Amino acid sequence: MKILLTGATGFLGSHIAEALLAAGYELLLTRRTNSDLSRCNVFVDQVRWTNTDFATFELDVYAFQPSVIINAAWAGVSAKDRDIWSVQLNNLQYQQRLLDLAVQVGVKKIIGVGSQAEYGIFDGLINESHPTNPTSAYGASKLAGQLIMRTFCEEHEITWYWFTLFSCFGEKEAENWLIPAAIKNMMFNDHMDLTAGEQQYSYLYIKDVVNVFLSAVDTNAANGVYHIASDHLRSLKSILLTIKDYLNPNFQLNFGTLPYRKNQSMINGSINDKTHKTFGFFETSDFSKKLIQTIEFYKNIYNDRK
Repeated sequence: MKILLTGATGFLGSHIAEALLAAGYELLLTRRTNSDLSRCNVFVDQVRWTNTDFATFELDVYAFQPSVIINAAWAGVSAKDRDIWSVQLNNLQYQQRLLDLAVQVGVKKIIGVGSQAEYGIFDGLINESHPTNPTSAYGASKLAGQLIMRTFCEEHEITWYWFTLFSCFGEKEAENWLIPAAIKNMMFNDHMDLTAGEQQYSYLYIKDVVNVFLSAVDTNAANGVYHIASDHLRSLKSILLTIKDYLNPNFQLNFGTLPYRKNQSMINGSINDKTHKTFGFFETSDFSKKLIQTIEFYKNIYNDRK
């Protein structure tokens, strides 16, 4: 089976690419002229690439003739870009480019990547029927992307899945996110000022996230939105204490020094029954072991920079 995968140079996309390649799929991966390929070192020479900045992009896709498109590309994921409307809306134009290509090439299935930001502020465990109420340009654009994909694919009789991701962690995550940033802080500083850290999130190891994508490629399931998150809630305090105890027991975590932000959600999780039933049980990793593995990954990176 031939698969066009966008976003392969990113955190999620690079892990999807590795897994699909290991499973024997033939891949065409997208990049841009200025893309950082460091996350792709293990497979960069084993796949075909196409540059979306070039006019030959569409021709490359025509020549490849994929039967599945996975769109894992999204610009403006970091906090500083989430309310820049021009950045977020560009993602919808890119998605439409892929949808139009899908019709022209005869693609049978499209998988898009959503976000819990589509729901806005909520407190508790939610499923796919929870009302959407985005509070950022990022969340609103993700929700628009889902609605556009739904309408377009059903009009053109293309199978579509929208995988809504919650909290993820693992190797190759951007270093400004919580776990990589905490590891770096604990290696090079002596303290962190924090809120009380009682917020509970459904952190899921990245390769468990990818398990759903692998299953979905070959599964003939009903069109729709599917949540991907851990079935277990963990407090930010417990995660940070685990990192500290393993990495630097003398590091000072000053919990309660900072106030919670306005409208802080204290329980942020998902009910994943629909996804488990459709694509199989996907949370197969031991959280503690994978957190330690992630610590070692970043520890090596940061030590190499000394």
